[in-house]
Amino acid sequence: MEPLKPEEKQRILTERPQAAPEDIDEYERLLSERFRRDPHTQVESVEGVPRSKDDDRLRELYEKLFG
Repeated sequence: MEPLKPEEKQRILTERPQAAPEDIDEYERLLSERFRRDPHTQVESVEGVPRSKDDDRLRELYEKLFG
């Protein structure tokens, strides 16, 4: 998982006026945590994909930044 490049962040902020730099930071943090999760320790899953309480927030941020 690589962080977004500065020019990508700037493009998002330009194209998506509702997005804030803090949204990008939170999105990258949550995405990074998702990749670090051990799927074998997750109890709850949907179609075999482990879920956490942060998944809904991650989806919300994705829509806000890239939707």
